[in-house]
Amino acid sequence: MTKYHPDTRFLTDYSAGSLPESQALCVAAHLHYCPACRTKVSELTQVGSEIFLSQEREEVSEDCFDRIMAKLSDLPATDTQSESSTSASLAATGQVIEPEPAKDKYVNDLPRAIQKLTGGSIEKMRWRKIGKSFRYSDINMGDDKRETSLLHIKAGGNVPKHQHGGDEITVILKGSFSDQEDHYHVGDYIVRTSGEMHTPVASQDEDCLCLATLDAPIVMNNWFYRLLAPLF
Repeated sequence: MTKYHPDTRFLTDYSAGSLPESQALCVAAHLHYCPACRTKVSELTQVGSEIFLSQEREEVSEDCFDRIMAKLSDLPATDTQSESSTSASLAATGQVIEPEPAKDKYVNDLPRAIQKLTGGSIEKMRWRKIGKSFRYSDINMGDDKRETSLLHIKAGGNVPKHQHGGDEITVILKGSFSDQEDHYHVGDYIVRTSGEMHTPVASQDEDCLCLATLDAPIVMNNWFYRLLAPLF
């Protein structure tokens, strides 16, 4: 059962469409597993709609549309977004088109936004290893202020002990892991803040797959991994 959830601020900003795409992706992934939060988002959206409809309407001049189109025509031409960046944008805002059939069963059970971003196959993504049991694969969300990745920990393995330099959001997609604070399961939405230190350890019976986004680098406590840090 999901125990950790986004707070009201995250859910409100998500329903209003004002969260950064990387954080919106994490909320969307959590909603896939959590009926209670889906209900809250639905209620917040309804409240927002009622507030919007209650606002006083302003008169719009007859030539308003023509003036807007004239301004748009004056804008410089831009390159068309790539399919991958467009998919990431749609996935993070909840506007997800029906995905093509996934190529492996492992992906089939994941949130649809993640299915789109993985291209239907976890193993075909570009993975980078740190130690024997931990690897990660970056996801391009078009956000230069945050780093978003899939994290994979082998059963019984761990992420090297590290300290957070900023805020990190993690959502468990498969399996579970423990740290000094608690044991976390599929769907849990875990927030870590600057200065916190922990060593996530996957359960012994199943690999753990997580989605994570952070706004500042983590600092490895082990000197060996500190030396490797520039390589990543």
